[in-house]
Amino acid sequence: MVSIICLVSDFGLEDTWVGVCHAVIVRACPEARVVDLAHHIPPYDVRTGAFVAASGVFQLPDAIHMVVVDPGVGGERRCVCVVTARGTVLIGPDNGVLMPAASMSGGAARAFELPVDITTSPTFHGRDVFAPAAARLACGESPSAVWTELDVSTLAPAPFPECDKNAEYVRAEVLGIDRFGSVRINIPTARISELGLEGDAMEVSIGHNALAVPVRRTFSDVAEGDALVILDSSGWLTLSVDQGSAADRYGVVPGSRVRVRPL
Repeated sequence: MVSIICLVSDFGLEDTWVGVCHAVIVRACPEARVVDLAHHIPPYDVRTGAFVAASGVFQLPDAIHMVVVDPGVGGERRCVCVVTARGTVLIGPDNGVLMPAASMSGGAARAFELPVDITTSPTFHGRDVFAPAAARLACGESPSAVWTELDVSTLAPAPFPECDKNAEYVRAEVLGIDRFGSVRINIPTARISELGLEGDAMEVSIGHNALAVPVRRTFSDVAEGDALVILDSSGWLTLSVDQGSAADRYGVVPGSRVRVRPL
């Protein structure tokens, strides 16, 4: 079976960084397939990198996910491999960027520290630490056989909280806005039933807006220009407008607080 390594970073595509990481992986493990999920994460934006990586894990749980949004590169933060309860493998800095992705796959079950030796560039752990580690795993090595295990409770926390529920509402926040203006909220679609949000409509409160919105299977299930809630393909509850921008219409930005309840 071919091993897929999925890359998420804030490297952009203007420089050599992404290509060099590909080359390091392929040289070490020629049978691996490297897939670029996203490299235009805003520079140093651990929060967005974590959200995007979690979306990737939701869609490709069997892949190895290498996530490099690492403003502390070369500092005291650790380089880690995290194995989730459902078996997804994550590689990256211990700055919280991996934790939402781990949560999307059942939570962090085991963690291992990747060694950083004197030959490693202090500014390019993506090339010198994470890419070789991903290649070793793609070629069949076990993390427990090659690296020192860590207590998962010592891993840095996620850069955004999980949603929570009180007596009336599920309290959450806006994770991100896609290029169509759809608003992804940190309510995983896998938790809809657990959170009591099943039904044909929801009240979505963002800022001064308290919206009564139908829950639909897809965008064309409402008239053009109408708002709807969908269970997005990337694994998050999402507020959208058919052929329009929900973010622009309701003045939403990442980090906006949200309250949701069924109607």
